[in-house]
Amino acid sequence: MKKIIAIVFIIIVTLFLTLFIINKSFALDNNVKDIKYYNNLAENENVVTILLDEKTVSRKATKKEVMEHDSKIQNIKDSNKNILKDTDLVKTGDYITINDTDYLVVLYGDVNKDGYISDIDDIMIVKNNYSGAREVDNIEKLSANLVNDDVLDNQDIARMIKIYLGLLNSNLTTKIPEGYISFEEDNGGTEEPGKDDEQQGEEHQGNTPLAVHGKLNVVGTNIVDKNGAIFQLKGVSTHGLQWFPQYVNQEAFVYMRDEWGINAVRLAMYSDPNVGYTTALHQVVDNGVEYAKNAGLYVIIDWHILSDGNPNTYKDSAIKFFKEMTEKYKDYDNVIYEICNEPNGDVQWERDIKPYAQELIREIRNIDNDAIIVVGTPTWSQDVDVVAQSPITGYDNIMYTLHFYAGTHKEYLRQKLSTALNSSLPIFVTEFGISDASGNGALDINEGNIWIDFLNQNNISWMCWNLSNNNESSALLKNTNKVTGWTNEELSEQGKWLLDALKR
Repeated sequence: MKKIIAIVFIIIVTLFLTLFIINKSFALDNNVKDIKYYNNLAENENVVTILLDEKTVSRKATKKEVMEHDSKIQNIKDSNKNILKDTDLVKTGDYITINDTDYLVVLYGDVNKDGYISDIDDIMIVKNNYSGAREVDNIEKLSANLVNDDVLDNQDIARMIKIYLGLLNSNLTTKIPEGYISFEEDNGGTEEPGKDDEQQGEEHQGNTPLAVHGKLNVVGTNIVDKNGAIFQLKGVSTHGLQWFPQYVNQEAFVYMRDEWGINAVRLAMYSDPNVGYTTALHQVVDNGVEYAKNAGLYVIIDWHILSDGNPNTYKDSAIKFFKEMTEKYKDYDNVIYEICNEPNGDVQWERDIKPYAQELIREIRNIDNDAIIVVGTPTWSQDVDVVAQSPITGYDNIMYTLHFYAGTHKEYLRQKLSTALNSSLPIFVTEFGISDASGNGALDINEGNIWIDFLNQNNISWMCWNLSNNNESSALLKNTNKVTGWTNEELSEQGKWLLDALKR
């Protein structure tokens, strides 16, 4: 009897271990489907292609996951050859090292090298190349050639769309609703997925906000346009780009310009690595700037300090970021730099924020000598009256932020704003909502109307938070995954209110 029990026990343990190994294998396959190594495929560089499955369509794969899949890999480095941490995400353009040889990483479908495969930006790049509007480099061509025929054509576009819509495999996840982009079968379709990016901007080239008003300057407390006329920016802010990058697309910007009446967008890139900041997000910002330019909109590049509180915490990263941005956009007439979103906590204007701002402004002005720069103020950008007592001097085109949420911030904060205006401090409301200060809770529409009337009467520019379908009352979208073309029923209550506010 004991022998039988022992045999049964061994069988059970063996089965358990077998199931564990199988499960572990499937778990790895759910992250990285396959790794293949090729030589001399892209300008004689060693190339490693990683085929991703449905899990990584919207989530990416970490260094740890990739290395667990292939024991030959010694390390993974970013495009600057810095070794990634285990939790860092692998993307096209990184390097895998095997036996002291670096292999360039290509994720099939990740044409724009942001780590997401076959998203709307990848589709548009392949489409533009197919229509003759854009040339892709060798690495982009490798990642876009999904049907392995050495040609980027309708079949590759169709395959990307099917991956994005979840039609290629029933298990694929997607960020875009079925039917948003229609396309026929791989080998017979003629319909193209949307308009060419530049064509959408060119349709209204003569009467876009940027074409009409041109380069902006700060005179007194006002923004003035190229003709010296007072001009007020009104638009929307994205949510954190690390969470909701899908709303940064050409179609959405054009749609909001034409249907909502915005003239500006704000790109909110959180600055704290602990809540998602990575240099990969710079590409999302770059995309947003180009989409805004094509649509003739003004665009705020926002270094979105929040949980990091003190802007000096990641000052070195901020300097690197704005040097990169100003080198690219110093000749653009539509770009505004916001260097610290909401300083908060034990942070003071004279001790912390002002010195930070002076250093950042100096670095920006070394490259871009006239773009508008917006500086955050203490207490989540509320204490503009404190800043008015000691503003930054020696530079032109400097403004200061005031943020409010109408459910929490009422007449007392408008008094602070009035004090600052009376001291000739130029204010830009780069973020506001009509919920409470958390971005959630009940909406105060009446107080929101009072705020908008006050801002409009004083020619103060404003940007509404936030363009997303996040489960919070400050999100402008509700019960939809669409990334453009929203119906009134797909707007939240704040979204519906905003459309009315934009018409005032």
